[in-house]
Amino acid sequence: MIVAQVRVLVIFLLLGMLTVPATALSLTDGISLALKNNPTVLASQKRVSAANAKLNQAIGSFLPTIKLDGSYQIGYTQPSIVEIEIPSALGGAATRNTYAFGTNENQHNKNLSASFNQPLFVGALFPGFRLAQKMADNAKEELQRVIFDVRYNVTQSYFGVLRAEKMVELAIDSEQMASSHLKQVKSMVAAGVATQADFLRAEVSMANAEVNYTKSKNALELARDALNNALGQDLETEIKMSGGENFRATLVQVPDYKQLLQTAYGYRPDWKQFQLTKQIYEETLNVSRTNYLPTAVLTGNVGDRLTEYPDYRSDVNSWAITGAVSWTIFDGLTTQNKISEAQANLEAIKAEEEKVRAGIALEVRDAYLTIKSAQEIIDSTLKAVQSAQESYKVSSLRFSSGVATNLEVIDAQVALTQAKVNHLQALYDLEIAKAKLNKTIGVELFKSGGQG
Repeated sequence: MIVAQVRVLVIFLLLGMLTVPATALSLTDGISLALKNNPTVLASQKRVSAANAKLNQAIGSFLPTIKLDGSYQIGYTQPSIVEIEIPSALGGAATRNTYAFGTNENQHNKNLSASFNQPLFVGALFPGFRLAQKMADNAKEELQRVIFDVRYNVTQSYFGVLRAEKMVELAIDSEQMASSHLKQVKSMVAAGVATQADFLRAEVSMANAEVNYTKSKNALELARDALNNALGQDLETEIKMSGGENFRATLVQVPDYKQLLQTAYGYRPDWKQFQLTKQIYEETLNVSRTNYLPTAVLTGNVGDRLTEYPDYRSDVNSWAITGAVSWTIFDGLTTQNKISEAQANLEAIKAEEEKVRAGIALEVRDAYLTIKSAQEIIDSTLKAVQSAQESYKVSSLRFSSGVATNLEVIDAQVALTQAKVNHLQALYDLEIAKAKLNKTIGVELFKSGGQG
């Protein structure tokens, strides 16, 4: 049918229009782009910077504080006038004398001083430093966890687009088969070797193929939207997948489950975060206990104060070194309650440790079985495709010879399309299973795109 052929050509053109982008995108490029644009990654990077700054503050607490102070002042103070009356010793009139205190000139005051403060013993400094160090390490592990999440999400979305594109191609193939069969049935009806019921059934098959194409085309658009979202781009950004990226049926060597579990306990960011959190609670407890200890500080200062008048000047130099010790004997049980609070928090997180460990073991086990299963299914689905192709070929020849029924051909078409869909899904599942295992153990054990 000329109309059907033209329609198929239009479909190919539409598919080409759907996949024309500004630039081709590889999975590696996509992951790099997402890591640059993802708000969660950017926020985690800033938290790492903040935690490092906090650590530097803790280090600075061990160092002396040095200050320089200077001032210059010009002023005037009116002299004080005092009258003193002195009685006469011979009984005569008293004598009044007037005295002036101060100077009737402007004065210039210059002050320059330097001081330092060096902690000699402050109990909270060392556990406070270790606490800041653990918090900085925790922020870095959180960043790694976010990076693994982003890599997994981009990988899942990327191969989701590849799968959706392949589904559109399968829909086109299915529509071509239905169109070809409809054309054949129409000819046979005209020749009187097929019934009108056969023609109607073939038309229904063609209509179903058109519906499947429409659905697959919409699914492709949604998959591209999901990828743009994972990349941190506008949803309407055009995307074309790199020609080098595709589904591959290459199987990979999967390590033993126990080996994977040990790797997860050594590298998985959230498990390392849990251990760091436990250590943070321990250091918080140590900080609370230091409130019982005394504090010793050494301070010193040196200064010069100069006062100038037009007729004379006064210059005073001074210095002092002071050692001070303070010890809080009783604080209303505040310290005791802080210690109790920190101890309770520590015991609570310790109680959760086995639960978290078991949860990780379950996730690793699930990822391990998923990738093993995905690899086994690929072989079965490939064999199914080969068998379905042969079945369709035979049924088409039999129908042309008048031996097979119309329904047999349509069933063979549906079975072939479903077999290809199942094989495509198996390839997708393998790629996602590899990405999931990488995320689960915290190590890039498998490269994406089928390369081990």
